[in-house]
Amino acid sequence: MELLINSLNALTLSEKRQISQLLNEAIADAEGENGRENETTKREIQLMGDEYANGNYSQFSNIQEQLKQGAIKRAERDLGLVEEWFNLEEEAC
Repeated sequence: MELLINSLNALTLSEKRQISQLLNEAIADAEGENGRENETTKREIQLMGDEYANGNYSQFSNIQEQLKQGAIKRAERDLGLVEEWFNLEEEAC
């Protein structure tokens, strides 16, 4: 963490503003996505538990496909974040 702070202190004001903007966007995206995903996931888990308790196992056959589709849906966002951070690292060096 100390290395990061020292690196940030060495940046120009413009570079610090760019990092600040990227961090703010990443935090907002993460908070928004996590909040929606957490609530959705909680509801889905509860519904699946209810289905299982009632002897209806059909929902469980779709879990692998649902997980795959969720990963695919988030892949583009995750790749974008990695590219942004990689670019920042290159600029800092």
